[in-house]
Amino acid sequence: MNGYAPPASQSRSPSLYRATHDPNGPATLSTTVVHALADCMGVDVTDSRLSLYDTVDPDALNELFRPRHDGTPRTGGTLAFVVDGHHVTVRGDGEILIEPPARR
Repeated sequence: MNGYAPPASQSRSPSLYRATHDPNGPATLSTTVVHALADCMGVDVTDSRLSLYDTVDPDALNELFRPRHDGTPRTGGTLAFVVDGHHVTVRGDGEILIEPPARR
């Protein structure tokens, strides 16, 4: 055989969870992130593991991607952080990507 086979001990990479924040909607970006994390983790949104405060200031996160003073959207840039082993990437276009921890 000429194909590559990963070692038996190597686990598959976890699936990537995707969510989108609507900057014109009623929820703040940090609220959308917390709800996306809860969905990804399969827990209630009030679960204590979902606190962003240990990793990122929710108010700063909300301000970072809010529209410019002239009203134009901030579509560039990304912010990445980890919450309870979940790698979270927030993009300026509103996309939220969450990679769960690898299974052992």
